Amino acid sequence: MSGNCAWVIDGASDFRNERNLPAVSNVHWLVDRLQGALQTRGADGTVASGTLLLTEIQAEIVAELARHDLREMQQHPCCSLTLLVVHEDVLEIVRVGDAVGVLCGDSLELEISTGFFDAREAAAVEQARAQDLTMDEITSAMYRRRSEYIRGINGESVFSGHPDGNLFAHSLLVPRRRGAGFVVLLCTDGLARAVTEYRLFADWPALLNACLAKGVDAVITEMRAFEDAAESVAGKFKKSDDVAAVLLQV
Repeated sequence: MSGNCAWVIDGASDFRNERNLPAVSNVHWLVDRLQGALQTRGADGTVASGTLLLTEIQAEIVAELARHDLREMQQHPCCSLTLLVVHEDVLEIVRVGDAVGVLCGDSLELEISTGFFDAREAAAVEQARAQDLTMDEITSAMYRRRSEYIRGINGESVFSGHPDGNLFAHSLLVPRRRGAGFVVLLCTDGLARAVTEYRLFADWPALLNACLAKGVDAVITEMRAFEDAAESVAGKFKKSDDVAAVLLQV
């Protein structure tokens, strides 16, 4: 959190362990840059538009990457995120990629999410099984899809510093009445699986309420126990995924 902003970021897995940038990995570099920019730009509490903020930060990262020699880079790093911007009269939740934002309060139950990326991964899993693809073939196909996400496809994208990248940021604007309070959950797809794949919770508000009642850590622990007991997860290449989540009352 910083100023009037809060966020979660989910770096895309780098299965080739590329290191063309001064960090542990290329995706670490991108996530660190984005995290630092959000902290700096949000610090004074005057961010007016989350979508505009992300557009400006992406342009800055594109310019910074242009100063590096990336001729040997096979795949530009990218990430998903959800950003909350708090104003006196409105809340803005911005989603890029497959992260999720959920809001409850003042008789409202709202979420901002997409099934686009899950559906494409499920189709890829089925294709890999039907064609008995090798791990190299699976990884190459994954990077081809990721290149599409960087440039944008079907109104969806990820966040990247690619010079030809496009940013499709989806926003949810919620008016605030005086005296009305809201609870907001921002999370990555690793926790979203509890709703979309595992059906541990009937819907997004049920997940938010469980996090509010038990604590986010307890909900994650329960989900990990479910994953440990499962032999596999239908429609997914990875049995489990990293989780980042933040629960706020505003």
